[in-house]
Amino acid sequence: MNIQRYFLETNSKLDLIPAECGIANLKIEESEKKDPQFCKFLYQKIGEDFHWKDRLAWSLKEWENYLNQSKLKFCVAKVGEDVAGFYEYLNHEDKKEVEISYFGIFKEYFGKGLGGYLLTHALRSGWNHKPNRIWVHTCTLDHPHALRNYIARGMNIFKKEKVRV
Repeated sequence: MNIQRYFLETNSKLDLIPAECGIANLKIEESEKKDPQFCKFLYQKIGEDFHWKDRLAWSLKEWENYLNQSKLKFCVAKVGEDVAGFYEYLNHEDKKEVEISYFGIFKEYFGKGLGGYLLTHALRSGWNHKPNRIWVHTCTLDHPHALRNYIARGMNIFKKEKVRV
């Protein structure tokens, strides 16, 4: 199967086009990254429809090692006590860039504005590190609105590639 991969970036916090969300009791919290099983669950459950595979074989020890990186930030969106989604990013201080490595929401929150709001939060949080750019990649296997969400928040495509999977 051939897929199209898109690499997007933003080079200024002034380019952010924020999104609002009207979901009651919504909060976004930084995770303490102490529960590798929980993070693995989020990755598996949210990613199952979008062919997220690269971490499926990771042991809990590998998850723990990944989560213990000081450059990793892991945030969880909750509606009341229910988990609605998450994002993670890596602050590459040496390159003066932030990479949004994973971003996703649970199906029951599709179409409710959470994706745009959560991405707004991720971008604002990333800019707190004063990088020269924030970047992400997505592909045609991701949610059909993923690419539109990144562009709608002010990100621009800087590279495209076809990949055979």
